[in-house]
Amino acid sequence: MYNKEQMNRLYESIVKSIDISEELFDKAEKEYIEMGRWIDVATPNYKISIYPQGSFALGTVIKPIYDTDDYDLDLVCEFDKQYDLSAKQLKLDVMKPLLISYRKTRKEIEEKRRCWHVEYDHIPNFHMDVIPSINKSIYIDITDHDEDIDKYDYIGSNPKGYIEWFNGRKSERRKAIYQAYLFENKNTIKCQADVEKIKEYKLKTPLQKAIQLLKRHRDIMLEKDDKNTKPISIIITTLAAELYKNEDNILDTLTTILNNAEKYILDHKVDGKYHIDNPSYTGIKKENFADKWNEHNDRAEAFFNWLDNAKTVFIYSPSEVQSENDIANILGMALGDNLIRRVYLDNEDVIKSLNKKKDDTSAALVPYKVKSILAAPHRLPCPWGTPKGSRVFISATATDLASRQFKYINDGPAIAKGTSLDFRALFGGISQPFNVRWHIVNLGSEATSHHCLRGNFEISNVGKFTRHEETEYTGSHSIQCFITKHNQCVAKSDIFIVNVE
Repeated sequence: MYNKEQMNRLYESIVKSIDISEELFDKAEKEYIEMGRWIDVATPNYKISIYPQGSFALGTVIKPIYDTDDYDLDLVCEFDKQYDLSAKQLKLDVMKPLLISYRKTRKEIEEKRRCWHVEYDHIPNFHMDVIPSINKSIYIDITDHDEDIDKYDYIGSNPKGYIEWFNGRKSERRKAIYQAYLFENKNTIKCQADVEKIKEYKLKTPLQKAIQLLKRHRDIMLEKDDKNTKPISIIITTLAAELYKNEDNILDTLTTILNNAEKYILDHKVDGKYHIDNPSYTGIKKENFADKWNEHNDRAEAFFNWLDNAKTVFIYSPSEVQSENDIANILGMALGDNLIRRVYLDNEDVIKSLNKKKDDTSAALVPYKVKSILAAPHRLPCPWGTPKGSRVFISATATDLASRQFKYINDGPAIAKGTSLDFRALFGGISQPFNVRWHIVNLGSEATSHHCLRGNFEISNVGKFTRHEETEYTGSHSIQCFITKHNQCVAKSDIFIVNVE
């Protein structure tokens, strides 16, 4: 079991591994500055500025899952006034030719609802999503293309204001990190000019790091999202910033965000509809980041399912699993095995655990109690096939007759009859829909005489991931967890032995 300090060190290492390098960050910054200069020269009739929004501007960018994939650089191309241009003219007649003329593209420029998606040959690590917009003093109007009716229009937004709001939410912690950075580097910082050169991404707060971990978990869990239900980054970022309480470490930040997100969402419904409003835009019609949830309920459902899994991964697992190997396996499933291998590069035991493939029917050195369970004639065989690897972990909390709670470990000391047990399934990275099934097998003469040997598969009876049981019969009994999806087993636990006296 990891303590809080160990988990924070581990999370810091993971964030470092998924963060963009200084070299690539500087390359992206240089690129949009150069693009802005070129467009300024190419458009003498317009006054235009280009600046980043989204993860690059907020310090929450993460590496793509695969090295062959690109970073997403979100840019706003802001015209200082409307110049009598309709939204369609601005996007199609002015912006598109500029982007095509700027540099050679890897493939044809692609129109999205509010932006142009561009991939240039000279920056193979990036693609750009460029939003055409008009300055409206406090806010901006951005182009919006409703493909269903092929209509172009302007809608209000405020990306600069959002960045200011986000920075305000982390300002207190950022100030403390800034002072610590100056103190640690006092021998190399000689003058005010050196202070001003400190890059923002060197002063990352627990809020930003927590968002990076949540986004990575989202990307892995919903990598094969063929229904377009993956939670969007702006919702994750807005909820995280709204709920941040100036925690000074990643684990506490994640705990605050994940434990309070669902209540925040439900409390902010308006007339029964989901509303996660842009906190920086107070125009006539509020910008609701969750507007699509009200049109497509499966997106809201996917978000809450992702939230449940994130709680299991980041909150429950560190306090409930028994070993470093188990934590590494859960995080590998939730954040990517290759990522966790990089983090544990020097730990041969963990690497072996991540590489290990198990089959509970073929291991030569199976403990005798497990052999007895496997040989029990009343134990029904698994009807869903056997996945590679045992990637679900079972945490058990016991409550004795005096109402005292304690952790019960696999094949632990015998416990008394009448003890209640709550078994929680700990796993990560599996997207809905899936089912949690518990395979419960009793052994011994007492269970036999009471006709309660069981051996069948049962559902969770406390929430989605927990099975509650009472100890009634002397002997060694077992429980095993299976996660099934589309009638196939996608993950399972080892057999967990409970000894009753």
